This record gives sequence, C-alpha cells and structure tokens, in this order.
Amino acid sequence: MKTAIVIFTINACKRGLWNEVLDAVARQTFQPDERLVVDSNSQDKTVPIAIEHGWKTTIIRREDFNHGLTRTQILRNLQADGFDSVVFLSQDAILTSPDSLGTIMGFLHDNPVAGCFGRQIDTRRHSLGAWQKKCYYPEVSRIKTLADIPHLKLMTPFFSNAFAAWKIAEALEHGGFPCTMFGEDMLLAAKIIETGGAIGYCADAMVIHEHQESVYSLFQRGRTVGDFHRLHPELLHRFGPPLRPPLDANLPFIALRLLAKTLGYAWGRFRVQLTPWLIFALLWLFLLPAITLFDFMDPDVTNRYAPMAESFAAGDWQHAFHPRIPPMLPVCAGIIAWLFSCGGYLACRLTGALFLTCGIFPLYWGTKHVYGFRVATVATLMYAGCTRLFRLGYYGMRESICVFGVLLLYQAAVRLRMRSAGWWWYLVFAAGEATLLLTRGDMASFALATMAMLLFWDILRHHHPLRTLGVTLALLVMMLPALGYNYRMIGYPVTDVRQATILRRICRQFPVLKMLENPHPQVSLDIDVPTAEANDE
Repeated sequence: MKTAIVIFTINACKRGLWNEVLDAVARQTFQPDERLVVDSNSQDKTVPIAIEHGWKTTIIRREDFNHGLTRTQILRNLQADGFDSVVFLSQDAILTSPDSLGTIMGFLHDNPVAGCFGRQIDTRRHSLGAWQKKCYYPEVSRIKTLADIPHLKLMTPFFSNAFAAWKIAEALEHGGFPCTMFGEDMLLAAKIIETGGAIGYCADAMVIHEHQESVYSLFQRGRTVGDFHRLHPELLHRFGPPLRPPLDANLPFIALRLLAKTLGYAWGRFRVQLTPWLIFALLWLFLLPAITLFDFMDPDVTNRYAPMAESFAAGDWQHAFHPRIPPMLPVCAGIIAWLFSCGGYLACRLTGALFLTCGIFPLYWGTKHVYGFRVATVATLMYAGCTRLFRLGYYGMRESICVFGVLLLYQAAVRLRMRSAGWWWYLVFAAGEATLLLTRGDMASFALATMAMLLFWDILRHHHPLRTLGVTLALLVMMLPALGYNYRMIGYPVTDVRQATILRRICRQFPVLKMLENPHPQVSLDIDVPTAEANDE
C-alpha cells in the first residue's frame, strides 16, 4: 500500500510549532512513501524549514486555495501517481507518539471504512479546548454508519482532517471533498454515510491540537461553525442537532469562553435573521431615552392626536374619531394608552417610534432579496441613522406610519416579482396601501399610483387583473370601519374629508354615482378643521 502524508500550510512558523510538527513526523515508526507540504504562499520560513526536513513542497496562490477543492485535487494527483491512501495533518497538530501514524493507518486498512480520524487532545487542563476535545474525541474507537444516527445525531458524520487518513479511491468515488472553506471533511463523511458507507474514529492515534482562546478568537470560531450550519442546513435536517456535551467540574472555569463561542455560533448561523433585530434594538436604545427624558412637544400631536388617543383608551368613541383625521395614529396610540395606562401624548410618541423601528424589517428583507445581505445591512443602518426619520418617531408624527406603509409596499413588490411568491404577499401589499390611506388623506394619490402599477404588472405577467382585484377587495375590507364611519358622519365612504369633497364634486358631475352618497349625514361636509389654535382657545 502506497501512502502519502500531506500538510497544508500558511505561515506555519507563526505559532512556533512548525519544527516540532515536522520532528514528530520524522520520529514515526511508520514512514509514508511521500511527505508533501502544500503551501499558500507563506511569508515566513515555512517552506525552507520543510525542505530542510526532507519534505516535498508545492506552492499555490492564496486566492486559489479551497479547503475542499484543493484537497480533492491532491487526491487525484496522488491517485495518478499510484498512491492508495493519504494522511492529512494540520500545520499545528503534533503527533504524540512514534506509533501515531502506524496506528491510524492500521485502523484504516483493518476496517471497512473510507476514512478515519484520530484523537485530538489539549494539554491545557482548564481550557475550553480541553473540555471540548474530551467531549468530541472520546477514549473509545468506533465505526460510524447510518445505524448510529438515532443516538449520535450530528456526531455521526463528525470528522476532522486535522489528523485523518483516507482511502483515496473510495473518497474520490464519492466525489471527493466539495467546494467549501470549512467543513469539507464532515461533508464528505456525511455523503459516505448516506450512501451506506462507513467512517471511523481511532482513539489510539493521537495528536496535540490546541487553539488560542481569546474571547474574540472563540467568537470567530463559533461564527465559522454557525456559518457552516447555515450554508448546509441539510446536515441538521438529515442527522439532527449536535449533541450537547455533558457538564463537568471544569464548567465554571470556561463559562465565559463557552459563551463567546456560543454567541459566535449564533451570529454565524443566524446572522441574516439576527441583523434586523439588532438594528431594531439599537434604534430603540436611542429612541427610548429621547422619548422618556425629553419633552419637546409637537402642536399637532398634543392638540389633535393625543386627545383622540386618550378618548379611544377611555372608550369615548364620540371624541376618539374625526372625519378630518384618518384613524390609524389615534387608534394605535389609543391601544397603547389603554395597554400601558399612559397619557395620549406619550402613547402617540411610542406609536410613532414603534412604526419607525418596525420599518426596519420590510426594508431589510426586501433589499436582501434584491441585493444580498451586505447591501441590506448598510441600507437598514442608513435608515436607522436618518435624523429626519428619527425626529418623526420621536415626536410621534403620523408620517412615521406612512414610511412604514411605503416600506411594506416595497417589500411586497420585491417578493411579487418572484414567480414563487405566494398569496400572502398580495395581502402585505394591501396592508401597505391601507396603512397609507388610513394615516394621511393626501397619500391617496400615491396609493392610487401604486395600485395602477400593480394592475399594469398583473396584466403583463398573468394576462388578467384578478390578483389586483383581490388586492382591492382585501384593501376595502381593511378600510371598511373607517369608510363606514365617514359614510355615516359626512355622507361619503372615504377616509378623509378632503377626499369626500372631491367625491362630492364627481357625484355632481356624474349623477349615476349618487348611490355612493348618504343623504342624511350626521354633520355637514363643510365642517371646521380642528387646529392647534382652535384647541388653544
């Protein structure tokens, strides 16, 4: 059997272990037929030291290195040269005994496995690395197959190329290592197991493999693992979640480090989902002190919306609504005032801040679907840092609700352009339209323009306007309470008295539309508009 040992390096002298790694290989009782260093253009003495120790070296460009594809190419080259097996060793993994290579090669060829990996130990007694190595690299060897999934779960395909041996032909029969910058060993092991093969763990072949344990480095390592699980959810779906390591007496010493790695894992795996929530929390962190500690009153809020919100919270429906003022802000602020037993002014400010911060989500997800994660993050941060928008939320102005409505339309439009979009996004579009119309009467022209664009797109895409008609029906249902109230009060089913004035003129020009009028409204259409001056008097 012809065997090679391969070490992939980049500035291996940095940690001061490179000579020790090569000396440990030189002391082995089993010597491979070829010793190869594949270096990613190191800037230190990695390559000269390897040559001094009798290793063959190959230099590749750093940008060409890939954990999966580079290893697969090495397997193909070795197979072409007549090699049957290969040992992969990390540049900072030190073989613990002269029999380590012989032990792992014996395990590989004595068992029906495509590959096997050795045991890694950490000599630092109270380190997180020592605790994790103890959990993930037990003292008993085993062969892992499909039958182990129910009790080992994601540990079934667990594999480490830091110290591993592979049968070259079997590894290539399964496609070799996939294109990835992390976890190529586990992905190939999973493929082998899923096709009925087996992998092995040889506990008697050991290496010392330790990592730095600063809080930042642990966070980065956890993030890398989280990224891996996010990019390959099929592993979690097929094998189940990782097993929780048992707690032991060392836990108090490593709690902070474990927390750092866990946070890194959560950020790596769920950062796409977490980012808008973090920006949401950050914006509230600035808004809450401004709302609770400072009191720069806006006349519109104090004299118009706040009294209506307090009336709504008290159940005084006669003063909770007004035909001149669309109901979205007073109603939402009234609900907050009722829930938290606060004044109408504070409730209006909290409502404005809530809609402003909630606008983060449609902006982020809509932008992500078009431009990707990074652009979405930058766009959302710019939105959160816009001082004009911040003032709208701080003062409790209804324009912050309009911004939220526009962003709902934006996200719905982005999703509707995708052929896989479901009916849910048509409801979101209708909700955006309703938010605008129930917040400001002068947003009717914008809402009408967006509906016209939806109709045009619907006819071009589907050759009929049925979806637009469905959106219109849903919009009418959402606006029905406001339309009914104004029909009873001022005689026209609209959301604003200005719209009623326009509709009255249209009805006079086209008598057939007289059916839209209520001949006995409770108040005249020419009602006085409540203003700050009027309330002051």
